[in-house]
Amino acid sequence: MIYKKLCLIVLSGVIFTLLIGCSKSTTASQNNLSQVKQVKAENAKSESINKVSEISGTLQPFEESTVSFEVSGTITSLNVQEGSNVNKDDILATVDSRNYELQVSQAQANVDKASAAVRQTENGAREQQIQQAKLKVEQAETAYNQAVVDFGRNKTLFEAGAITQSDYEKFQNSQSAAQKDLESAKQSYSLITEGATEEEKEQVSAAYDQANSTKEQAELTLSKTSLKSPINGVVISKSISQGQLISAGIPAYKIGNIDKLKVLLSVPDYEISSWKIGDNVSAKLYDDSMDGTVTNIFAATNASTGSINVEVTIDNANHKWHSGQVVTCSHNSEDRQGVFLPKEAVISTGGSSPYVFILKDNKAIRTDVKIGELKNNKLEIKSGVNENDSVIIEGMDRLSDNDDVKVSESDE
Repeated sequence: MIYKKLCLIVLSGVIFTLLIGCSKSTTASQNNLSQVKQVKAENAKSESINKVSEISGTLQPFEESTVSFEVSGTITSLNVQEGSNVNKDDILATVDSRNYELQVSQAQANVDKASAAVRQTENGAREQQIQQAKLKVEQAETAYNQAVVDFGRNKTLFEAGAITQSDYEKFQNSQSAAQKDLESAKQSYSLITEGATEEEKEQVSAAYDQANSTKEQAELTLSKTSLKSPINGVVISKSISQGQLISAGIPAYKIGNIDKLKVLLSVPDYEISSWKIGDNVSAKLYDDSMDGTVTNIFAATNASTGSINVEVTIDNANHKWHSGQVVTCSHNSEDRQGVFLPKEAVISTGGSSPYVFILKDNKAIRTDVKIGELKNNKLEIKSGVNENDSVIIEGMDRLSDNDDVKVSESDE
């Protein structure tokens, strides 16, 4: 009886020991399993980055000119109004030209006179002119000889006290005047018979040239009584009226070429490096859009804004867009490929660099990254992750570097 009890006690102890051993083994297995953390992962993908800048600006004529009269006068005709299409050299308006026509006529008369003088020096005098000059010499000689005789006789009388000092001087002056007349007549006769000297010919020719220049200037001034368009375009504004007395230089019309339009865009200086002459730009006006081209990039920044003006030219042959309208221009400032991850995969705490956990051999490897653009709730990874790397996107908050992990099925 005692033997049976001892056997039961020993058997119970063995069973108890075995039960305790099994329990410890099960607990250890469960602990090891709980250290492998459940996560979700996703492969890094390469996506295109198209950065578009949208900047608004006001349309302007591609070419614009403010037109003014160069002469003063009363406006006698207005040939165009706002909105009129004009071609280069079309007459826009005129001022009273009568005074300027008289100046041309007077200048022409002076040219004719100078031309006659030139012909005379070149061709010489006619026979009739020569005979007239010779006759004047003979008449002057007769008058001089008579004056000499009269002076000699009266000199004798004066010395005898028969005439006064005043009478004596009168005859003396008459002789001197007759002598000068004779010399002048001889000189004129000599010029007619011998012809003009080279110096005289040059003087006559210079006078003719000057008369012609004066005439040309008068004709030019007359032509300026008609105001002409300097360009092909449309009349944008008119600031004169019929009958108005206008001074030279006062603006009369503004003409603009709107076959093409231009718009100045204020581009931030940090973005200007992505703009190039020749780049395509899409311009939008309400529900309409047209393509434009970058035609100029200004050399300096705007003093007030720090931005840089970029000129975009837009074809507008059908004139459906107008100067003064505001358009929004879109420009692809960046077009490249980048590696992207869901933004939740990137961890950034405190002052530390952002990092991710890359999945390698069922382990979470902490890797520092450099981030770039945010696109559609995804972050561009500029360094640290390559395309197709498997990156943990859920469960990172419980991870440390080199932890064992198990990837669960994705919900996608």
